[in-house]
Amino acid sequence: MTDDKTDKTYDPRVTLRNDETGEITPVVADLVHGLDEFREAWEPQVETPSPMMFEGWQMSDDEHPAGGGRPAYRLVYKALRTVVVPQVRLEMANLLVRFANGEVTIGRPIFHGTLDSRKSGHFIVPEWGSVILDEGGKGMQYEYTVNPNVDIQAAQGTFPACNYVEVLHVLNDGVSSGYEASMSAGRAGVAPFTAMLDLSYGDRLLGPILTEEVGELFDDWHWNRRLGGRTVALESQANMKMISGHQLSDGLRAAVDRQLEFSDERRASLRVAAQWYWEAESQSDPGLGFASYWLVLEALELGQNANIRPLRVAFSAMLGCNEDDVKVSIGRLYGKRSGLLHGNVRAVEEDEVAKVRILASALLHKHLFGDVPDERVQDVRQVLLS
Repeated sequence: MTDDKTDKTYDPRVTLRNDETGEITPVVADLVHGLDEFREAWEPQVETPSPMMFEGWQMSDDEHPAGGGRPAYRLVYKALRTVVVPQVRLEMANLLVRFANGEVTIGRPIFHGTLDSRKSGHFIVPEWGSVILDEGGKGMQYEYTVNPNVDIQAAQGTFPACNYVEVLHVLNDGVSSGYEASMSAGRAGVAPFTAMLDLSYGDRLLGPILTEEVGELFDDWHWNRRLGGRTVALESQANMKMISGHQLSDGLRAAVDRQLEFSDERRASLRVAAQWYWEAESQSDPGLGFASYWLVLEALELGQNANIRPLRVAFSAMLGCNEDDVKVSIGRLYGKRSGLLHGNVRAVEEDEVAKVRILASALLHKHLFGDVPDERVQDVRQVLLS
């Protein structure tokens, strides 16, 4: 598509929609980057659909260009029928806190027509279909409609005038530029301050969270909002998988019957471990995810014991190796756990979270089913012995 007046070529695959007017604007082809590369790299029939992330900026202007400020974090609470008189503005080197009354502007990317994934901030475009049984129930067909469309809205809105507490925090140098890493660093940076407010004034002052954002700040404390963090995947990208209903039923019944023979104490530890597992699975914060997966291990093997030798024993038995062979690897992960829980370490890499997730999944499988599948054993071997 070409505009004769400006002689510009537009990309027909991309448009911008004004939510207030409904106007649809084409995008100049030269401004569309990465779409062709994305299409070439797209793989159908995969085990897990690939997450895609939308990135953009709001609130920028000529004096505050996108990408021109310092990485920062914003948190706004609504006060519950509580007014600070007179209104207060606390300005520090890397922190601005406002106890004020007025409108509050927020923004976020919205993926229309999606379902919440298991992890907060992650969404999936669903595929809808029906299983059709042949006469006599001997055969079946799956009739479905592939949905390849992702409807993204860069939404921005304003809450009416209210009493609120706004916290703006400039992130320390060296923080990863990733959205989740910036969000985690921001939460950690303001946590002592917001805890002081909560302990002093309670949830009347720090009421519902109106918005939590990552962006950038300038010397005049102007806020540019970064849109990102949320991901979307297409269910139709995944391959079709069929599970034997008989095998599923028999396996689960055997596992449940096995657990009925456990002591009350062991069943309690399994419940706690499973709850920590699901807490970890829902976490977008790497540090909290790592700690939650590790607590699965502790609930299953350590109990009240601070000595981690039972973990070395459990995993060496799983791998058929000597206890000393896994000592260094487990000790390294335990050191990260101790640093996190005692406040000496904040940064956690994604591969570290992946490692402790592998260990937690394998050990939980062992306690729930009595064995560990070969593929999980090989993953554990890669983590502890490679």
